[in-house]
Amino acid sequence: METDAAKAGGVGTPASPARALAVDTPIAKPVPKRSVLTRRLFLLGGFWSGLGLVVVALVGSPLNFMWIRNLRGFGGPIAVTPDRIPEPGADPKKIVEGKFWLINLEAGTTPNGEETAGGLLALYQKCPHLGCTVPFNAGFDFQGRKGWFRCPCHNSTYTKEGGVLVFGPAPRPMDVFPIEVNEDGSLTVSTGRDFEGTGSPANPTRAVLNEPGNTTPEASA
Repeated sequence: METDAAKAGGVGTPASPARALAVDTPIAKPVPKRSVLTRRLFLLGGFWSGLGLVVVALVGSPLNFMWIRNLRGFGGPIAVTPDRIPEPGADPKKIVEGKFWLINLEAGTTPNGEETAGGLLALYQKCPHLGCTVPFNAGFDFQGRKGWFRCPCHNSTYTKEGGVLVFGPAPRPMDVFPIEVNEDGSLTVSTGRDFEGTGSPANPTRAVLNEPGNTTPEASA
């Protein structure tokens, strides 16, 4: 009854104090920031990438042109393997990478009257007149025989046996590149514009015998 009275009027034996409830709540931790590419960073990255490509395009091309490389074509030594050497008396062979014609002369007197010990001769393909490329025309008939070097620009005509000038406005015969015969039977031909002006009526005498160690003799009038 007292208990009921106490509950009803708040008088009498006091109520037991409320027990504290222990709550095991984990401590909140901040969420790690996510690596998000913002619009600003994206635009900046695109701008600098584009600018870099423009700079490479403007600067890279001239640098590539001016960069010194090992010479492997015209202007440096050209290697000619034995299988590319024509037989004595055969038509000349074009060595494209060296811009020259390779001739293998037979010993004796040429049809044009020059004396030669025979051998190999490298003739620069450039016409001494105005620089046109001179082809070999095996079917061209001139002075009673076929097979001549004939410039298509102004008809300067040169002999098959040495590139000696016989007709046309060219100031001299075709120029000669030096040849060195190697131990393995291959040739090393020095090419370049440094050899312009070396052509002469004595071209056939400058042929080098196809034997290891031989080299083209110096030009003579």
